[in-house]
Amino acid sequence: MKISTLKRFEFSAARQLGDGGWRGDNFALWVGVTGPLHPETGFILNIADLKSIGLQVLDRYDHRHLNRQLPNAEPTTMNIARALWADFEQGWPPAVRLDSLELQEEEGANAALITASDAVVLTYGGFSAAHRTHAPRLSEAENLALYGICNNPAGHGHNYRFQLSLPAEFRNQVSLRNLVSELDHKNLSVDIPDLIGHNVVTETIAELIARRAPQADRVRLWELPDFFADYVRREAADYGLGRRYRFHAAHRLHSPVLTDEDNHRLYGKCNRPEPHGHTYTVEVTLRSPLDARTETAYDLGHLDRVAAEILSGLDGRYLDAEAPVFASRPSTGENIAVYLWDRFTSPRAIGGKLEMVRLWETSNNQFTVTRG
Repeated sequence: MKISTLKRFEFSAARQLGDGGWRGDNFALWVGVTGPLHPETGFILNIADLKSIGLQVLDRYDHRHLNRQLPNAEPTTMNIARALWADFEQGWPPAVRLDSLELQEEEGANAALITASDAVVLTYGGFSAAHRTHAPRLSEAENLALYGICNNPAGHGHNYRFQLSLPAEFRNQVSLRNLVSELDHKNLSVDIPDLIGHNVVTETIAELIARRAPQADRVRLWELPDFFADYVRREAADYGLGRRYRFHAAHRLHSPVLTDEDNHRLYGKCNRPEPHGHTYTVEVTLRSPLDARTETAYDLGHLDRVAAEILSGLDGRYLDAEAPVFASRPSTGENIAVYLWDRFTSPRAIGGKLEMVRLWETSNNQFTVTRG
């Protein structure tokens, strides 16, 4: 597994694109690093150090004219992200390396995502539509038992939001207007010929969008703010589901193998004798072929039950005193994410289908564990 620590930053800048007209933009930037997890501290890199490094780099971009900072390239979002990657890539402590960088425009329509192996443009869109969750290969009784009120013949609706992952060279070759107009304010189960005879679930809609945008390597479709489906274009089509959950917990960062002085120096105010707390958000992403009968990648109800059981051991607890796993290791975001990964990958839970556990400790601090 790979563990990453991510920090969110904001900066504002001016730039001139295309015809030379002036733009002012507020950007959000996620910077992620990976490396071995230090058993004594529970860190890959102290997030305070990651913040300090990030602010130093961003001084060259924040409240600047980006055409002057990037004199040899038009300051598109992707080109700014590439310049930031080059600036962030150097100067990390031994064994720590830059893992990911995502630069988001304020409007939320576009972003650039760079990793050590790839660079893609993320393009966003949305539509409102109705559908009926009904698997034609199941009996009426099976559909009602599996989908409940969502199987109502009258249908129900959602405000969908999608993300297309595009190679940079295809950014301007996808017509979101045509894509959205086909789906917006439609009954997808009735009005879209390609979906008739199928179970119109989030996975099948994501695959339809991928067929309409063949340049996209991945389509992520949110049906709800806490639920999405993925369609990944590979030699064999790959499907996935993601679900978000919350739990509330108190903790105090303190390593039992460090002195009080070292604990205070390392963890700062998080080491105060009295505990503090967070509303944690957990995102679980899995990969699986579609089930032939239901046309879904996974039983969402089963995932919800597994998550409820796992998170019940953390929710409403003082982690260091009431969760045995943190009696001997600090309750850092990294260690909590690893604990969740271990629980979700157990044979009784999701096992080998789990792809990622993502934990938000705050809106600006994020920790991920991924397979591989």
